[in-house]
Amino acid sequence: MSRTVLAAAALMGLIACGGGAKPSTKRPASSAPAATTTSGATAQPSQQQKKKAAAKPDTTRPKNPLTN
Repeated sequence: MSRTVLAAAALMGLIACGGGAKPSTKRPASSAPAATTTSGATAQPSQQQKKKAAAKPDTTRPKNPLTN
């Protein structure tokens, strides 16, 4: 009985994970990763990019779904 359950669990695991060959995710050797490329000059943050103040907490009561 325990062998049957263990075998069934193993088969379900293989089915869930795919168990087959996966396509290659390697990049060509000539292309560099995006993190290593440089753009030259760094941009200074403008007025629109500055961090906004935190939002105020919601003070309204939550709607009761039982009473429309």
